[in-house]
Amino acid sequence: MKKIILAAIILVSALGSYAQEQQNHAIQVYGVAKINREVEAYLMDLSIAVDYGESESKKSFEELKKGFFAKAKEAGLNESQFKEDKLGYQGLQLFREGTLYTFETRSRDELLKAARLANGSVISITATRVKFKPVVKDEKQFEAAFLNSKEKAAIIAKAINKKLGSVLTVTDLTSQESRVEESYFFKPAEDQYLSLLVSFAIE
Repeated sequence: MKKIILAAIILVSALGSYAQEQQNHAIQVYGVAKINREVEAYLMDLSIAVDYGESESKKSFEELKKGFFAKAKEAGLNESQFKEDKLGYQGLQLFREGTLYTFETRSRDELLKAARLANGSVISITATRVKFKPVVKDEKQFEAAFLNSKEKAAIIAKAINKKLGSVLTVTDLTSQESRVEESYFFKPAEDQYLSLLVSFAIE
């Protein structure tokens, strides 16, 4: 039994030494390629809440809601574009009668029209988001990321007077896709990149 344990220790030690030897003869770099993201829809949350300190709010909640949709129709917006979210309204903790609507559109012009419905008292914009179409990673993007890593590795190899060898490992480290993102005033979304961790042998 002792001989078996000793043999196992020697084997593990040998494998560790081999792995260390391989690391000493390799360059590990990141390669990236930009991912194109297409907007599927713009989302805006609008709350309608009774505010007894304002003259307009002397109207009942139902009257306020009716007036809101009348103005939306005048602006050329369809009532079906507004989805009510009563639970979301409770989360705002305004503690007065009201509701929350999420407006969805693919048009920035319609988005502006919806934003103009807010008056800062009875009707307020509480959140804005962007929904993106699913990202499709294709062969060209992986190829571009790999070539980017190879260029970096070649520069490093040259700097240390080594020759770049074959690829040892490739790992896809692209961050998980986020379909919906908070977007303050719909500022341009941050670029997203496909990222590969590539290990090259050096000679």
